Amino acid sequence: MDDPIQRHPTRTEQLDILVRVLADSVPDGGHVLDLGCGTGYIDWMLLQRRGDLRLTGMDFKPESLAEAKAALADWTGQVTLLQADLMQADGMSAAGTGFDAAFTALVFHDLDDAAKQACIRATADRLKPGGVFLVYDRVRLTEAACFPLQQAVWRRIEQEHGVAMRDATDFDAYQADLASNNRPATLQNYFDWMPAAGLSAQLLHLHGNVMLMGGVKPA
Repeated sequence: MDDPIQRHPTRTEQLDILVRVLADSVPDGGHVLDLGCGTGYIDWMLLQRRGDLRLTGMDFKPESLAEAKAALADWTGQVTLLQADLMQADGMSAAGTGFDAAFTALVFHDLDDAAKQACIRATADRLKPGGVFLVYDRVRLTEAACFPLQQAVWRRIEQEHGVAMRDATDFDAYQADLASNNRPATLQNYFDWMPAAGLSAQLLHLHGNVMLMGGVKPA
């Protein structure tokens, strides 16, 4: 199965890290929740490594869920796919509880901040004690004075990989380029929101302006 997005050159590495952390963290026969599963690509990657796992995927688009069902047909008895709107406070209620891990990949920047916080709280409620929550998403850049430093990182990534991560002529252009549905949170937001939901928080990986944040529910 090919990655249906492939939007930046370090995505393959970061998705591999995400899947490796999940594969190494979930107990035998564990249950994983995917918030915004799309066509099931990351779930497919995970089940390739850990065919013993059960997985519940949630997404808003029926057509994406149909593609995910086809992509994950080899694990039909272990996979549950649900239509849900994460922008709604009760969007995750159908998933149930008792998950060993949960993750979301490049979904949270589509949500407003209130919905992000609600999803984090709802996810924490659905994890078992000791359960893991991984958030892979863009980070909002906030410091205009530091923006040339970020541009230097983007140029280095383009030079190394031959493909640009993203670019903007200046900080104002970067802000203007963020569409109304492109609302990445800051690192500090996550360091505030996860503990507020009862999760410890740790930045696991950051490349350019795309992060992998981990949270753990107390045992």
